[in-house]
Amino acid sequence: MKKVLRPIRIKTSSPVRHEVFNLLREAILSGEIPPGERLVERDIAEQFEASRTPVREAIRQLELENLIRHVPRKGAVVAEVTTADIIEIFRIRSVLEGLVCRMAAEKITRRGASRLEGALVGLEEACRSKDAAAVATQHIKFHETIYKLSESPRLYQMISNLLEYISWFARVGYSFQDRMSLAMKEHREMVESISLGLPDRVEALARAHVEASRQAYLTAVTLLQEQGETE
Repeated sequence: MKKVLRPIRIKTSSPVRHEVFNLLREAILSGEIPPGERLVERDIAEQFEASRTPVREAIRQLELENLIRHVPRKGAVVAEVTTADIIEIFRIRSVLEGLVCRMAAEKITRRGASRLEGALVGLEEACRSKDAAAVATQHIKFHETIYKLSESPRLYQMISNLLEYISWFARVGYSFQDRMSLAMKEHREMVESISLGLPDRVEALARAHVEASRQAYLTAVTLLQEQGETE
């Protein structure tokens, strides 16, 4: 595997295996490690400047997420994420996002509403700056704020498993026409509904938001593919 991975900067609050897993998954979803690429534990460990044990554990977890498959005589290979996979992820996300927003609205407090408003403002500022890295960071922070406001550890865990997908899909979808500005309006409506304690309304808004994100992502991918074919 060519050198595309950076050494891990260890975070005391995050086990090495989680760092390896998250960075590998992001590299796969972003296309830095393309479908069909063979993953060699030794090479990955050297690039991350980590031991092989967390790499081995990360590869097993990625296999459970169907991002990696085992091929006879080749070992672990990056699987292709198909359109059907993407649609399935969006459908799952739609249900979970709707539920988590509903629960957040049911349990919202004045302090929670203030935290949520702050997270939204941070995302809006990042979008105005057009700094892709800042947008990705603030996008995750915004959604995590809602997840935590739901006060449901199990639901938080389930939806957190989709965060890298959500971040990558948003990054691609935001490249399509004015999707970013529309998404900010949708986020603002969701925040207002949660703050006002309107669970039915925010659940519907959240599911509509995910559907709009799905359409933008698939359209952007189609356009990118068409551009690649004409180059």
